[in-house]
Amino acid sequence: MSLEARLQAIEDRFEIMDLEAEYAVAWDRCEAARWAEVFTADGVFEMLPAGDRPGSRIAGRDALRAFCEQITVRWTGMHFMHNPKITIAGDRAKGILFFEYKHVVRDTKEHTIQGTASGYYEITYQRTERGWRMKERIEKA
Repeated sequence: MSLEARLQAIEDRFEIMDLEAEYAVAWDRCEAARWAEVFTADGVFEMLPAGDRPGSRIAGRDALRAFCEQITVRWTGMHFMHNPKITIAGDRAKGILFFEYKHVVRDTKEHTIQGTASGYYEITYQRTERGWRMKERIEKA
């Protein structure tokens, strides 16, 4: 592998790791537009069913922004992300990342519920004109 190719691989890996940090920071600060920007224009966020919670699939940047706005009205918290396992192949990459999400849910104005969700994300990344973005992110809680 040439020096240029090795350098590109390192730069790609760090950019994807920064993208993962941006995902968590934007969500945890309830910055919906910023969070939606980590995805491609047609990006998908899918939460698989967990316990008695049904699954959901949100596609497209506008829908992703609206989803974040809607959820963070009642849910706030902090992501604790582990180092991702990233495999890069040209302009696409795959990743798996384990997480914990410590959250507070406002059930009513007088009542809150605290909890922790944990699991992992399977992510497909795509290189775009604006850098690496998430094409698909599947949450398995």
